[in-house]
Amino acid sequence: MGEYSSTGVSPLWEVVALDQFCPPEKTQASQWRRRWRSASKWLIGKKTSEQQVKEEHELRSLPEIRLAHLVPPVDWAPAASMLAQALDAQDAPVTFFITPPHGGHASVVTHWAKQHNAVCVEPPTLSELAKGDTQWIAHCVHQKSWAVPALERHFLRHTQGIQSIREFLERALSGRLGHGVIGCDSWTYAYLQQVIGIDGAPVFTLQSMQGEQLTRYFSNISASDGQYPSVYSTRTGKQILPALETKRHQAAHKELQRLAAHCRGHLGIAWHYWHERLREPSSGETQALWLVDALADAELPADTGDIATLVLHALLIHGGLDDQSLGEVLPFSHHEALNARLALQRKGIVSSWEGRWQIAPLSYASVRQLLESRNYLVDSL
Repeated sequence: MGEYSSTGVSPLWEVVALDQFCPPEKTQASQWRRRWRSASKWLIGKKTSEQQVKEEHELRSLPEIRLAHLVPPVDWAPAASMLAQALDAQDAPVTFFITPPHGGHASVVTHWAKQHNAVCVEPPTLSELAKGDTQWIAHCVHQKSWAVPALERHFLRHTQGIQSIREFLERALSGRLGHGVIGCDSWTYAYLQQVIGIDGAPVFTLQSMQGEQLTRYFSNISASDGQYPSVYSTRTGKQILPALETKRHQAAHKELQRLAAHCRGHLGIAWHYWHERLREPSSGETQALWLVDALADAELPADTGDIATLVLHALLIHGGLDDQSLGEVLPFSHHEALNARLALQRKGIVSSWEGRWQIAPLSYASVRQLLESRNYLVDSL
């Protein structure tokens, strides 16, 4: 299932069963390079030993108006249409649609709900979750169809906080709530699978994007009057986005395949790299754009402590938390949790969004790698 162009190239949007998800090629090479770069920092005290063709001080950030034009927010509506096609072949009472952080599951499910006149179930407040309130489940009853865009907003990892989501999933999976679609963060899904068990319901996700697909996506969203901007790599000096349309569908430049591998093919993460790393010459003498080394993200030091690691894991499992709730789901004091969060914030590893602390997009790959290396429960995407 996907959107194919007349050229027969790979679809940009493809909704697949979870067990059909396949990370991009060269993912292992990307992980090796991250480990090598971290070792270089420790050994020689520099960001990287690679020689940059264009130094960052020679460039400047784009004006916000121009950046918004070149890199508009991701429109998740096409993915919602692909999800609708996948759901047409299902007769289960509940279907899950999961993506990793910044992957768009809430937006996709919200789009789907609007397209199909389904009722979106609002999440309870954090105080209601702390008391184990189950009133929000009633919004699913007697509805022709319903949708929960972000299941991670419906629980807290403690005795009372898990009560309502356990009851909801038991009733939903049994068919007592009718037909519904549940959007869920991939880390939340992995956790609930362990704690409650949610086997039996179909689970879909977005297939990963390769570098060639990212090339087309970033070219298309930045095109103006049929013109495509020329973008070069500060690392190699080579052109990343070919300006001529005849070249756009050829093999992707290695830089974007590296980015695809680094992001495990997730468009939402890749979009943040593109948005935050695009630059223009300080002199303003040329219209060419530059992409600052896309993988120079906020790396976690190898000696990251246990408290900080637990904070990161809790934030991922819950899709982000405020300081009060973060302290309630961790096995140490609020003071220790706050100190750890502040330290991670200063390093740029966590950031605030809609009143919650979450893993910063450019740090996500490093955080996931750290948790996996320490045998924490990780997601499958």
